[in-house]
Amino acid sequence: MSDQATDNQDVNDTEASGKRKRGGLKTAIMTLALLVAEAGLIGGGFMMFAEPARTEASATAFDAPMPVLEPELAEVLIFDDHLFNDASGIGFMYSTRVYLEIDERDKGWLEIEAQGAPGKIEAALMSIWKSASRRDLESDELGALEARVARALVSEGLFDRRRGSPPSIDEGEHDGHGGETSASFDLPDGPIIHDVIVVMELGRRVNR
Repeated sequence: MSDQATDNQDVNDTEASGKRKRGGLKTAIMTLALLVAEAGLIGGGFMMFAEPARTEASATAFDAPMPVLEPELAEVLIFDDHLFNDASGIGFMYSTRVYLEIDERDKGWLEIEAQGAPGKIEAALMSIWKSASRRDLESDELGALEARVARALVSEGLFDRRRGSPPSIDEGEHDGHGGETSASFDLPDGPIIHDVIVVMELGRRVNR
């Protein structure tokens, strides 16, 4: 092979080597660019999906309703005596007890109210018992009768207002002379009478 041919071969090898190097550099740059772009997409997607979750959780926690505390109920006896019925033409006497189911905090003043109005309570109940049928009075289910009692007590204006509860003194707070200085009144909200409970024996026939 002549010297000229050898020189031409060396030139061709050099150019080929240069092209391979440039091609490899381009490939490396493109690969790096793709990796950077992919990392950006992954990071952006993570932020996009993660952020609403945090916002939603925060909003849910903020808007959560407060738990409603049910009042502690108590029963107060307002009547314990006999009631008469002769709607069927035959007289029957019924031994009857009537309880009111109320908020525990209303118990004190309501007991005083009941003791101060026995005549009104008895008159309201006697009116109901006289007009009721014997079937209603001796039924196993007294819900209708109890509802009538509740309406009668309201219409008569009985137990329709709350007295001020006795003040409760905050412990540990005293004035300069050693006496307590702060008192709070705890008045419940909502209805006064939560339910009426009638406990009654079977009627006893009487002649009047």
